Amino acid sequence: MLNTFTEYFAGFTTGAIALRLLFAAVLGCIIGLERATKHHPAGMRTFALVCLGAAASAIVNIYLGTAFGTGRTDLSRILAGVVSGIGFLGVGTIIITGKNQVRGLTTAAGLWTTATLGIMLGSGMLQISLILFVLIFSTMFGIARISRVQEKYNRYIGLYMEIDKTMTRGVYDYINDCGYELSSIEKKRDKTLKGSDIVLILMMDLKKRRNHAEILSEVSQLEGVHYLEEV
Repeated sequence: MLNTFTEYFAGFTTGAIALRLLFAAVLGCIIGLERATKHHPAGMRTFALVCLGAAASAIVNIYLGTAFGTGRTDLSRILAGVVSGIGFLGVGTIIITGKNQVRGLTTAAGLWTTATLGIMLGSGMLQISLILFVLIFSTMFGIARISRVQEKYNRYIGLYMEIDKTMTRGVYDYINDCGYELSSIEKKRDKTLKGSDIVLILMMDLKKRRNHAEILSEVSQLEGVHYLEEV
């Protein structure tokens, strides 16, 4: 029965094409669920539309090859355009914050991979598409949790703090007393909660794994620190 459905899915009837587009919209929506729950700009609708558009492009690609023959049209152009276009769309989701944080890389990679899934669905590759979907879904949900745990206990930590400019010595003393190594430091005079504060962005090597929540708690209690977060 599975083979029969797979053969039907790979066909070029109206029903098969509609089924491919439906699968693309639903699977894209499910992938976008993880981004939506974290309030990222690209959510369920964006991922569903990307997957659906890529699937439709693949279907048109097959139609042109069938109607006009491979000798009269370059079938690679449409799919190459899809991949390039999604790349530009992904760039729009990547931002560098004033705290030197790069955000949106996972969303951009997810959009690009979802477009690839759409192309495969539009081409009628049901079984391989489902395998790719499971891998994407597992990466977005499962590996993300593992990554958060790993980052929480990483021996390297980045700190963004707003501190009284006369109290920075206490931060350096804390780093030396704990035996941490200061990898880089950046001072800024950006807009802060208190106009007299300066911004410090520190990258430190803790020499061993420590709970980052404990580090944040200790640094936040230093005199003159008015705002602190991990970057």
